[in-house]
Formats: sequence, C-alpha cells, structure tokens
Amino acid sequence: MKRKKLWIALLLCISLLGCGSASGTKGGITVSESESTQKSEAKSAEQVIEQNLESAGITDYEKLDLTEIEKEKGVALDDYLSYRFFYESDGLQIEAYISAPKSQIVTGKQSPCLIYNHGGNRNYSSLNETDTLYYAYNIGMICVATNYRGCGNSEGTDEFGGDDVDDVTKIVDLCEEFDYIDNSKINMLGISRGGMMTYEALKGNDKINKAVVISGLADAFMGYEERDDMKTLMKELIGSTPEEKPEEYEKRSATYWADEINTPLLIFHTTGDKKVSIEQAEKLTSLLSEYKKDYEYISFESDVHADLRQEDMIKIKKWLWNK
Repeated sequence: MKRKKLWIALLLCISLLGCGSASGTKGGITVSESESTQKSEAKSAEQVIEQNLESAGITDYEKLDLTEIEKEKGVALDDYLSYRFFYESDGLQIEAYISAPKSQIVTGKQSPCLIYNHGGNRNYSSLNETDTLYYAYNIGMICVATNYRGCGNSEGTDEFGGDDVDDVTKIVDLCEEFDYIDNSKINMLGISRGGMMTYEALKGNDKINKAVVISGLADAFMGYEERDDMKTLMKELIGSTPEEKPEEYEKRSATYWADEINTPLLIFHTTGDKKVSIEQAEKLTSLLSEYKKDYEYISFESDVHADLRQEDMIKIKKWLWNK
C-alpha cells in the first residue's frame, strides 16, 4: 500500500482534517499546551491502558519504544503510544497490538476505535509494531489488531478464515471491555485476506459500527481458481479443495451470505489487481445492491494489490469519523 510514502504525504491533509482541537493540533490529534502537561498525560495514558489490559485478564504486555519508528518515518510520535500484548482465544495465546493518540486515552471520555485485520498468511504480512501505529496516526483513532493464530508470535495454526475468525471477534470483545473505547463506534478495516476475515466477522454481527475493505477476498471459490499458488495455499490451510469441502469455501465467501452483512461498508478495489480479482468485488457489490445493503464501492485503475491513493485515505478518515 505504499505506506512509507503515505506517512509523509498525509501529514498536511491530516492536520487539515483533525478531529478535534484545543490549544492546537498535531497530526490531527489535540495536543497539550505545555511540555509538562504532555509528560503528565503520557504517564496517565500508560496507566489507563495497562490498568485496562490487566482488568481484562491480560498480564503479558509491553510498551513499545517508538523512537526508531519516529526517526525512520520522519514524523513526531510523542503524542502516541503503542503496546504489544497477548490475549486468549480458544485456549491459545494470541499476539496483538494497540496504538493510540494519548489524548484519546486520558480525557475520561470514550473514543471510537479501529480494528485492523491484516492480509497474508502465517508469517507473510503478519503484524509488526508499525501497523496499528500507521492507522492510529493517519486515521487519528485508537487502533487494535490481532495476529491471527499461526501468524507472527501467536500460538496455533493458521486456518485462513476458519476458527481463526474467533481471534478477531475476541478482539472486538476486548475492545468492549476497555473503558476508553466507545462500544457504539468500534470500526473495522481489512486488507486482502483481512477483508475476508472482516466479512466473516460481520456476518450476522451488529457490534461493528462501520467497516472498510481494501482488495478483500470475497469469494474463496474464485480465489482458488484465479491463482495456482492460492490452490496450494488454500488446500494446505483450509485442508481441502472446493470440490472436497464446498462448505468450507462457502464459509469464507461473503458472496454466499451477503444478505447477512448489515454493517455499512466502504469497499476499495483496483481494476488490475492480480492477487484478488476485481470480479470478486463486483460480484459481492452486485449482491449487496440486490439486498439493499448500505455500502459504497470505489475502484480505480492500478495493477497494485491493496493500492490506495492519498484521496482514498482522506476519504476513509472522514467516513469513519462521520457520525
């Protein structure tokens, strides 16, 4: 998604689209009036996050040092903090991250959040310490994400949209326990395989306020046929071919149960995407139209998988923040 370029390119836009202001704004987030107040807030934000983690039964966590990321990206991150933690899902210890503007943690008021569902499989495109920070910074919203089982440092086996969807729904449950998160404004964003995970998490579920899907896998049958490497991957992770267990592929295909998605959707797909065809998005959006669902679909010319333009990131931010 050309994230390194977007970090820099969006600085001006974010400052113009800040979601609140007090004495001033920085990166779209309200900043304190003095350095001493800022340091005091930083300590309070850490205390709030750690107390909430422990209240949720999470004791394995660590605050991340953002100094190197700050130098690499060339942006000021003193108003943000990030944690890595492990939570339990189906008896497994699952790795997760949270990043947040400090001002949204210490106000005593509840704030919206964004759950990010990464793409890839196993260790390919698994989360690192910059992913939630990227969205917290560019969207100006608390961001939480899970490394599904079998990905990164999580226990278990990657099932590519099987029981590992539980890892996503458990993150939703955790967000509901954190007293600084507004339960009515828990949003979700998924890319590629993460789009499939997002659709599955939305199926018959009314807990998510809004969802964004970028180059999402919407039809596992089509995904299997479109790429030879996906045939090998899906047979290995799903444990069968579509002919052997069609029900497993239907479970992973939003095109088979689009009528059960009631969350407002913002869907992006590039015309020349060779990893997940635009035909999948068009098939799903046709069904969403048929069922009169609340969605917006944006496509543009590019052969880059999960590509986004600067204007798209601005739109995502405005759409998520719009009540």
